[in-house]
Amino acid sequence: IYIIREAYRQFPRIAMLWSIGKDSTTLVWLLRKAFFGTIPFPIIHIDTSFKFKDIYRFRNQYSREWGLH
Repeated sequence: IYIIREAYRQFPRIAMLWSIGKDSTTLVWLLRKAFFGTIPFPIIHIDTSFKFKDIYRFRNQYSREWGLH
């Protein structure tokens, strides 16, 4: 959590890439924890061309719930 906050302090114009895989989703969860629920920078979905409807439903649902931009 400290490293995440420090990275943002050092590089305020950052964004995170989100493939919606288990690793990047865990990092989104850690980011939410580090910034008390509101991530202060963009989260960019990487479309890996595996176009499963469930992936897009998951992305849309959690983007709304978590306030990702």
